[in-house]
Amino acid sequence: MKKIIVLFAVVLAVSTLGMAQLGTDVYVGYNLGINTITADGSDVTITKESSTTSTSFIDLGLLVDYEIADGFSIGGGIGGAIPMSGNITYTKAGTDTSMQYAIDGIIGVDYTYPLEPVMLKANLIGGVSFMDMSHMGYMVKAKFGVGYDIGGFTVSLGAGYELRNYTIASATEGGAAGNVMFNSIPIELGITIRF
Repeated sequence: MKKIIVLFAVVLAVSTLGMAQLGTDVYVGYNLGINTITADGSDVTITKESSTTSTSFIDLGLLVDYEIADGFSIGGGIGGAIPMSGNITYTKAGTDTSMQYAIDGIIGVDYTYPLEPVMLKANLIGGVSFMDMSHMGYMVKAKFGVGYDIGGFTVSLGAGYELRNYTIASATEGGAAGNVMFNSIPIELGITIRF
């Protein structure tokens, strides 16, 4: 029975992908910082530059997706963010380090409602994120926008909400980890191409 279920799932997945329309979704934008929340561990101290209570980012990403139903697509890709203002500095085992970047492995769900040639778009993106390739966390983003379709090529502008959360592990055994959470409003330009 298990073999039949596995075979049915494989056939269903292959047929869905065979009828799907492959596409790419590239976005770049400015994430306006709302607030940055920190929780310090026993040997991890997190400080914000100056008196700023928020961190803004430049972010970008690339999703490769399949349109599995009319206007509905899912896919995966890579993204990242670079802090622009209100950066944080964390102290771990006596060494001060400023956040330089974040790299994201993302999964995205996209819905597009055509009004020809204008399109309404909704995106939900989330996944694992690595701050400076040494501290693991996650990111979640929801955004809404308007696009203009030019024969399978769509340019869009959208805004929404993004949350990034990272754990800065303690360097000593039994020490408490520090945490940092970034809340921001992404304002992004996107390009979608359907093949």
